[in-house]
Amino acid sequence: MLGFCIGVITASLLSLFLPIVPPFFSIFFVMLVLMVFVRRWPQPILFLLGVSCFLASWSWQYKQHQIGQRAVLELAGSAVMVHIDAAPRVYPDYTQLSATVLNGPARGYRLSLRWQQPPALAAGQHWRLRVQLKPIHGFANPAGFNTETSAYINAIVASGQVAPGPHILLQQQYSLRQQLVEQLTHAITPYRTAPLMKALAVGEREFSDQLWLGAQHSGLGHLLAISGLHIGLVFGWVIWLGGWSKGLLAIRHHQLLLLVLALGAALLYAWLANFAIPTLRASIALLLLVICRSQLATIPLSRFWLLLVTLLLLMQPFWALSSSFWLSVLAVAIIFTALWRYPLTDRHWRARLKWFFSFHLLLSLLMTLLGIIFFGGFSPLMLLSNLLFVPWCSLVAIPLLLASLLLTVTGLNVSWLWQATDYALLPMLWWLERSAQLPLWWPLAQVSGITVGLMVLLLLVLLVYHRKAGLLLLPLCLLLLTGSGLQAEKWQLHLLDSGQRQLVLLQHGRHGLLYDQAPGRATQDIAENQLQPILRQLGILQLDVVLFRQQRTERSRHWTLLTHYQVGRQSLTRFSQQRGIDGCAQLPALYRSVRLEVLTTDSADSCIVRMTIGSWRLLIPGRIDPATEHALISRHSDLTADVLILANNGSAAVNSLALLERVQPVLALNAAAFMNGYQHPATAVQQRLALLRVPLLNTADYGAITVEFDAKNLHVSGWRRQRLPFWLEKPPAIAETLATTR
Repeated sequence: MLGFCIGVITASLLSLFLPIVPPFFSIFFVMLVLMVFVRRWPQPILFLLGVSCFLASWSWQYKQHQIGQRAVLELAGSAVMVHIDAAPRVYPDYTQLSATVLNGPARGYRLSLRWQQPPALAAGQHWRLRVQLKPIHGFANPAGFNTETSAYINAIVASGQVAPGPHILLQQQYSLRQQLVEQLTHAITPYRTAPLMKALAVGEREFSDQLWLGAQHSGLGHLLAISGLHIGLVFGWVIWLGGWSKGLLAIRHHQLLLLVLALGAALLYAWLANFAIPTLRASIALLLLVICRSQLATIPLSRFWLLLVTLLLLMQPFWALSSSFWLSVLAVAIIFTALWRYPLTDRHWRARLKWFFSFHLLLSLLMTLLGIIFFGGFSPLMLLSNLLFVPWCSLVAIPLLLASLLLTVTGLNVSWLWQATDYALLPMLWWLERSAQLPLWWPLAQVSGITVGLMVLLLLVLLVYHRKAGLLLLPLCLLLLTGSGLQAEKWQLHLLDSGQRQLVLLQHGRHGLLYDQAPGRATQDIAENQLQPILRQLGILQLDVVLFRQQRTERSRHWTLLTHYQVGRQSLTRFSQQRGIDGCAQLPALYRSVRLEVLTTDSADSCIVRMTIGSWRLLIPGRIDPATEHALISRHSDLTADVLILANNGSAAVNSLALLERVQPVLALNAAAFMNGYQHPATAVQQRLALLRVPLLNTADYGAITVEFDAKNLHVSGWRRQRLPFWLEKPPAIAETLATTR
């Protein structure tokens, strides 16, 4: 059985690197062949059977997901019956909702829908809607959310919008959980810490931008989302409280009854959190624990961990795509290792206190290394934040909160207890608000995740066999990783993946220049949800020059210039409404060592910029019309550039053959949305570039595109190609290095 479990875990890791999903029946045939030889070579065959079982489960569920997706996409434009899963999110221009399909082959799968000017929507409603759908496809940027993997994890098969037409409300259901959430909302409204109370009680994080930023900077995001820590805490509290009744109540099978009651309380808490995936995993783990204890089975911690991870991966193989899954199971592995290697031997309160802080320090340091692997950086406040608030919330704040909720549900007036809960959470709220004001994220994007993973493995081996050496190397590893991010500064160009909005970011170390070519009808500010995480991940603290199109009236737009915009000290909310200097002619002629040329300023809606970076030239025509393009060609005899960012997202009305021949690029880049209605980049433009043998890279295929400038080479990489799993990211092949032809 040990070999089988190791095989399942190994296969789950290898599946992230496979280029395709293998067919189910070929795996099933291999399993039948392996079972013939299981008696002769039990251990290696069990290992291979574990690999085959995971691959078979993965292949089968992938096939079902694809069938559901095809069935849903065939319904595009027609009516579909759906059930609204959660409270819709309301934005100025539309409402975002998650809905489960109720009929047809895709029954049980979910849709992500936008609805402009909808009627009153609520969780639990059943609707008959006309929808326009397309496959799931998200932006691929540094530190960006991976929409595609999230879709597989959450069984989402398509996204789209509710089309105009007759929509029928079939049924209105208010679940018991919704009633409890409304009762909780009414009870906590008067208190400052109401967002924290709601997040820790029912898992709904209605945080302001400041609170989200504070959670990231402080490293307390895991504490503000109901997860295995919280479910295990409720289980442990019930066990501890039930232990006091052992001498008072003479009940047969007292221990078993106590385990069942604790499991019931944990499941109730998971139900309050709407059985979010982390709570579901924790519930399965506790159920497995109760079954083992009820059968009086004494399983070593290591084998229990292997059995648990195997069970989770076989039940839902797509969980292997989730960073939170690996963080959770690896955190449990670290806890088990530390408990085995550093047991509590002295029961004196001072010894217990010393052991607690030593254990917590070891866990936080190792989790920091894991955070670097999954998130490309860490917060220096993480260690202190967890040392302060994990014990405080576990022992004081969360028990008070759950007691207040329980008594409120029973109909008692416990405003005094809610007030005490508010006082208990005020220190954490203050800490989050202060953390949000400080730039406390250290990006280590240049560090290889494999390198950090091998380092963590080495540290675990040392902790097992040489405890003192492992403890000494932990802080040293963090210092080395921090120093490894201080590499030689090179000029890098990032064409960000932002749909039809052209965002060009020129980076030099911690400084950057941003060129924001917003579409004429753009109304949503992308700075907060897209730009800020990217800047934090890339380590950019200041945008020295910002050039963006700003809407003056409904149809009139003009260029605005900002200088010395410090990202760490200013909020990026409503970024495009910042005041600045009018006109792109105000651009400095020299930005550090980069020469900036504004080639035309005749049209108020165009700003054509050419940058000279060392021996390389980059041309950004922006958004122009055919008349402006003709004027550009006729007025400037020298338009040569090595890298060309196509005008108007690759429209055929511009990007003429005459312009391409005059520019003579060695590489063309384009920013366009996936399956956009304009069909950008146009087929005619692609044919023109193919005629001139100029490679074209589009953000819809490659995600954010990075060009690194060396003396003789351009190093080109697409962010989508760097993401796991590889079987999900299949852009066309590109040349990673393009040599200069000069």
